[in-house]
Amino acid sequence: MKPILRRVQELERRLAPPAPAPSGPSAYELIRDGLARVGFVRIGQESLAETFARYLGITLRELRARLQQRAVGKPAELATDIG
Repeated sequence: MKPILRRVQELERRLAPPAPAPSGPSAYELIRDGLARVGFVRIGQESLAETFARYLGITLRELRARLQQRAVGKPAELATDIG
């Protein structure tokens, strides 16, 4: 048992301490605040995704489909046809 304990202690000495957690606003907060700056705030129980889709002028279903396309590496039409 002692050899394992010594190995663990040696590894702990050699490995760097974990990096501190990043500070600052979350992605949710950045998106929410960015939308609010241009006048788009949540209405009632609307989710951030619903607010974002409304901002883009598309349905939530279409937003989801476009995000799924991006997730599999297909280029987004979002950047070219909205604006």
